[in-house]
Amino acid sequence: MKNIIKITTVVAFMFATVAGIAREPKLNLLSAGKAKSVVLTMDASSKGVQVKLMDADLNVIYSERMSAGLFSKKLNLKDLTDGVYFLSAEDNLKNYSYTIVLENNNLKIVAIAEDIKPVFRKTDNMILMNYLNLDKSKLSIKIFDAESRTVFSHEVADEMIVEKAFNFTDAFPGVYTVIVKSAGKTYTEEFVVN
Repeated sequence: MKNIIKITTVVAFMFATVAGIAREPKLNLLSAGKAKSVVLTMDASSKGVQVKLMDADLNVIYSERMSAGLFSKKLNLKDLTDGVYFLSAEDNLKNYSYTIVLENNNLKIVAIAEDIKPVFRKTDNMILMNYLNLDKSKLSIKIFDAESRTVFSHEVADEMIVEKAFNFTDAFPGVYTVIVKSAGKTYTEEFVVN
C-alpha cells in the first residue's frame, strides 16, 4: 500500500512538473538605441502571477498582479540608471527570478533562478502539504496559532518528496500559519479553521 502511495505521489509531481513547464515564463530583452525594455510572456496559473521589478537594494520599482491565462507584459527601462535589477514572476507553484544588468544602453540577463514552492491544500479539517525537496536539504515545518504559539514542529532530513497531513479536527477555530524553511528559504501559508 505504501508503495502505491509513493508511486502515485511521484506521478503527481511529474504531472505538476510538466504543467509547470508549460507555464514557464519567457523573457525577451529589447535594447536598440535608447529603447530599453523587457517583455515577459507567461501562462499564468489559476491564481495569477505577481510580477515585480526591483533595484539592487530590493526597492520595488514596479509591481502588478497578472490574472490567469496567457499574458505578455512589456516593461520600459529607458529611464533607469545603469545598474543591477531583479525581475520576479511568482505564481502558486514557483518563483522565477531574473538578474538583469543595465549598462551603456545594453541589457543583459546574468542569472536565472527557479524556486519550487510547497503546495498546500485544505480539505474539511485537514491541511495537506507536498514539497519537492530536490537537494534533500534539511526542512523545518512549524505551525503557529493566532497567538503565535507553536502547535506543531517537525524537522525532515534527507528526503526528496516531503508529504505531510495535518489534522485540525479537534483544533480551536481561528487562523493558523504554516512556516516551511529549507535551504535558507522560507515559505508561509495561512489557513482558517472553523
